[in-house]
Amino acid sequence: MALNVLSYLNEQFSSSVLDQLSTQLNETPDNTRTAMKGILPVVLGGLANRLQNGGANEVITALKNGQYSKETTPLDAAQVTDTREETQKAVENGRGFIQTVLGSNTESITRDIANFSGIQPASVSSAMNLVGAILMGLLGRQYREEGLTDSSLRTLILGQTDEMRAALPAGLSTAGELLGFDKFRTPTGPTTEVQGVDHFSGTPLNPNIPKSTDGDRQKENVRWLRWAMIVMAILVAGIIIQKCRQPQDSVNGVYTDTTRRAEPNAVEDTSTSTRQNVEKSNGQVGDSTVQGPAGLRERNR
Repeated sequence: MALNVLSYLNEQFSSSVLDQLSTQLNETPDNTRTAMKGILPVVLGGLANRLQNGGANEVITALKNGQYSKETTPLDAAQVTDTREETQKAVENGRGFIQTVLGSNTESITRDIANFSGIQPASVSSAMNLVGAILMGLLGRQYREEGLTDSSLRTLILGQTDEMRAALPAGLSTAGELLGFDKFRTPTGPTTEVQGVDHFSGTPLNPNIPKSTDGDRQKENVRWLRWAMIVMAILVAGIIIQKCRQPQDSVNGVYTDTTRRAEPNAVEDTSTSTRQNVEKSNGQVGDSTVQGPAGLRERNR
């Protein structure tokens, strides 16, 4: 599932972070929150406008040449809002990226947001540059470590323009028109997924750029096949061990049931012809199998 970049940035600027930022900017927390509600969709909208109008290569170049560190491109805004010095370092690093994104519209948009929120234009500029530093950190790491391209970046950002339009406050409609919010076109094709980052450790949460290559998928299949073969070997060995524990006869190695009672080797033949032969030889005509002496049996007949 693709990361929603706008939601990611909203999570970065939590209530506690905005309270700290307002202190560094010498603005009220409420006005700073209002400003940030406008800054986030405007910055992303400016990026979408840039990508849609042939500026993807310039954005990728900015990501390529960027300087990435915890201080300059923080993965978490809370890392750089504790002190004014920390905030200023990130703000300075994000300035160039915002200029790449908004271009000649930077000053007019800054004034619009200042009028909308009630904070000073300089404070708007600092907050916007801080957003630029965090966005640059997110996308720049994807470029350097995961192979983000101009095409996949364009698909990612332009695929989320509906959310940007919905998030733009009504009081900033002029800025939206300036950035062409009504002209955004959602690209066709598969959704581009981006790698999210744990706010505290920088651990990837959704490592999906670039897509796995055929070679990677084959290696993964080989790993699963190897484990499947190991499991099968264990099962076969278990069956063999169980068979070896069963009793066998010493001649044919065939399992025999030792609980059955052995049958006698011979059974007395009591057929009619046999009895007649016996009677003739003994002078008897009765059943030779009747118990008692032969003479007594003759008298009793």
